[in-house]
Amino acid sequence: MPDSSVTAARLQAVNAWTRFTTDRNLQARTPDWRTSLAPDGRPVLSAEVAGPGAAHALRLFADLHYLPLPESGDLRPFWDVDVPGRTVLVWRSGGVWVELWHPDTVTGLPAVRPARGRSLLSRASARLPYTRRPIVKETTR
Repeated sequence: MPDSSVTAARLQAVNAWTRFTTDRNLQARTPDWRTSLAPDGRPVLSAEVAGPGAAHALRLFADLHYLPLPESGDLRPFWDVDVPGRTVLVWRSGGVWVELWHPDTVTGLPAVRPARGRSLLSRASARLPYTRRPIVKETTR
């Protein structure tokens, strides 16, 4: 497989991931890309999704992002859970297998600290058109 196919697949994956996470203000990143060979002899590009909310970001990417794959033999993203301890999203682009993965020990959503003070739900908003004043019915005589 020519290096140009591997480079094109990597650029597509990096650009798609970066655009997706930036647009949604997600913190998970793919800092380290590795190249290897699959048992069928095709190249494999692999990157661990790391950082806060890695599992959540990868799940959203799989559900919401459309990857254009115009070449014959390209495969849409699918989940591969065959490797113990890893959840992998894999697709084939230009004859190159691309996988984004996270360890199964990663939690789905980043931890969120509760806000200090009173809850916003415990009081009426000043912007609401209704008040808490008692209703006084007018009577006509």
